[in-house]
Amino acid sequence: MLDRHDFTHVAPSLIRSIPRPRDLPGVIHEVSIHGDIVAASFVIADDAVNHHHQLLLINHATGAQQLVDPKFVEVR
Repeated sequence: MLDRHDFTHVAPSLIRSIPRPRDLPGVIHEVSIHGDIVAASFVIADDAVNHHHQLLLINHATGAQQLVDPKFVEVR
């Protein structure tokens, strides 16, 4: 049996924090990172049944942000 002291635990450190825009409603659904770009998807409930998504794109190097409100056509 291994002793718990045989393992080393390295805690990650926060490099940079970019605050969430105050006027952005909803719940963060997913976060993806590629290079300097961070994409966070938000789910916003319009009512008990309907909801929509918004994407917040952030350039981690410059701090620039762009909110994208994609429109999807429902196909039945």
